[in-house]
Amino acid sequence: MLDDPGKALASISKLLPSNPGSLLITLLFLAVVVVSLIGTSFPVMDKPLADIADPSNIEKIGLMLSTEHVIAFEVLALVLLASLIGAIYLARKEVDK
Repeated sequence: MLDDPGKALASISKLLPSNPGSLLITLLFLAVVVVSLIGTSFPVMDKPLADIADPSNIEKIGLMLSTEHVIAFEVLALVLLASLIGAIYLARKEVDK
């Protein structure tokens, strides 16, 4: 596919929207999201989570996953990524050649 520029351009043109209005709506939505993210002030914690007196179970799990069980957390992330890629592969339509 990458050795023939004609095929590459044809496959890219399939990804572009056939209706120019959909591209405009997408760009407007993206602009609204960017403006809202820029205009939002995100609060900063005064103390780290480890300094909070009595953390809840969810906070304890989060602290353990980010400190003691980092390898298990990363392996689980890779397994979930592989399952997501597999689901996308199974759900895609077959292209007639």
